[in-house]
Amino acid sequence: MTTRRQFLRRSGALAAAGVVSPLAIQRALAAASDASFVLRNGAVLTFDARKEPATCVAVRDDLIVYVGTDAGAADLIGPTTEVIDLKGRTVMPGIQDAHMHPLSAGQSLAQCSLGYLQLTLDEMRDRITVCLKQTEDEEPKGWLRVRFWDYQAIQPAGTVPTKADLDVLDTARPILVHSLDGHTALANSRALEIAGVTAATPDPPDGEIIRDASGEPTGVLEDSAVGLVGRHIPAPSVEQNARALRAAIRKMNRLGITSFMNASSDEASLASAASLRDAGRLTARAQYALTISAEELEDPATVIASLEAKRSPHVGGLLTAPTVKLFLDGVIEAPTHTAALLKPYRENTGTDEHPHWEPGDTRGPTYFDPEVANPGVAALDAAGWQVHTHAIGDRAVRTALDAFEHAADANGATDNRHTVAHVELVHPDDLGRFAELGVLACMQMQWAELDSYTVDYTKPYIGARRWRYLYPSGSIADEGGMVTGGSDWPVDPLIPFRQIEMAVNREGDEIYPHFPGPLHAQERIRRRASLRMHTANSAYQMHQLETTGTIEVGKKADVIVLDRDVERVPLTDVSTTEVLLTLLDGVAVHRSKHL
Repeated sequence: MTTRRQFLRRSGALAAAGVVSPLAIQRALAAASDASFVLRNGAVLTFDARKEPATCVAVRDDLIVYVGTDAGAADLIGPTTEVIDLKGRTVMPGIQDAHMHPLSAGQSLAQCSLGYLQLTLDEMRDRITVCLKQTEDEEPKGWLRVRFWDYQAIQPAGTVPTKADLDVLDTARPILVHSLDGHTALANSRALEIAGVTAATPDPPDGEIIRDASGEPTGVLEDSAVGLVGRHIPAPSVEQNARALRAAIRKMNRLGITSFMNASSDEASLASAASLRDAGRLTARAQYALTISAEELEDPATVIASLEAKRSPHVGGLLTAPTVKLFLDGVIEAPTHTAALLKPYRENTGTDEHPHWEPGDTRGPTYFDPEVANPGVAALDAAGWQVHTHAIGDRAVRTALDAFEHAADANGATDNRHTVAHVELVHPDDLGRFAELGVLACMQMQWAELDSYTVDYTKPYIGARRWRYLYPSGSIADEGGMVTGGSDWPVDPLIPFRQIEMAVNREGDEIYPHFPGPLHAQERIRRRASLRMHTANSAYQMHQLETTGTIEVGKKADVIVLDRDVERVPLTDVSTTEVLLTLLDGVAVHRSKHL
């Protein structure tokens, strides 16, 4: 396998003379031997500003060795070269998903699912009943974990679920139903009993046990309170986790994802990825973010030592773990309202027919106070850790930016590439701070549409003036900030080209029809910028732009072939793009029968 260092050594005379140019590198690589693949007669999206438009890419072993015209690759074709006529279709760098949860996604592929649907309680119970019948051999003690519950959109609007809605099911098993966003769960009485959650149980620091008027738990759990019950579910083995992760990565490969960032992980999930790597089955570049709590960050020296002890036995090869994850708040949509806002959520003091909205008495919880976040982030920054924050509300975003500014003041400039994830609501005074501080905004653009979440469950509760700055990707980019892309899978189905399309049009498509029209058209970005957001920009966030993220000679051959020219087809056709070929390190990890 040829590496950049090896071919530069091979061109040592040029390097010594200080004239190793991109053209010299291309010639040195081209002179070595025949290419493994030559992809020609295509539309090549290089995202390399120095490169002229190209129609052909050649790959040898794990490296890109040629980018240019079809004719220029003729000398690279030998008896072992596979030549693919693209017939005008697109070649581009592999998608880099800079925020997802692949282990839970893989596990959920085999778990009971509510299908992301807006259900009534009766419909929800009917689906859970089917799951119970399919796993009746696990009665009476086996846990039933249910995924993909659209809690905010439960029908009819205003329905308040409780443990009683699960207790009527014909089972003795403990049940835990997880919301789509991962911040809410509903437990039945048996699950609460096993966990010892009673009226006397205090709320955990970063969550809440929802209670009725008498103080009894209703079964609804918010944020870290979900863990009070979830930790009693038997943990899967490393082998089981590895199988689940493998299923998730195989799906990524089919969809053109060659790199991902696991946005909330622990040592067990790192071990499962290392197990796949050691077996030669890790077919994507994997970056892991280890999650820590505010309580842990109160003692930075101890937590930094613990983080190093957790990652060091597992990293290497395609697996890295340079990142720490902090959950600064929860979610903004009603009825949860756990995102941290600068001003209070509004409440309706009128009626549904004649609403009267006025400021309420809550701004949502802050899980990391500045007194902890500022010195803690500075210590992590000084130790070389990249900090990746979950921040939905404008107060949480400001807390993150303030902490990163404090770290820069304390430590000077670093290249840790700190990131604020989700960035759902930003105060206009903070839009330019991303560029000023060199902080990245990792956004999930499939959320930027007029739908029940943004219109019904958000707009009236924050008011039109604040709502204008929902998902402000265009404003951050216009101010010079870098925006990166992530799916947050399995919070949403994994459809990467839908994210790319919706960053441009900011409206629902045929996959999820909601309301017509864009959400804040002024926040749109251009199609090329959206493609780059999900490739080169995300590669930069993951500290691998030097080796991946663009199609350049000497970079790793993480390349995908699409079934259409994504820059020229109608924009609404982008979301249904199919990936025909996925190369990772020059090896085909997915290939369609249509290529």
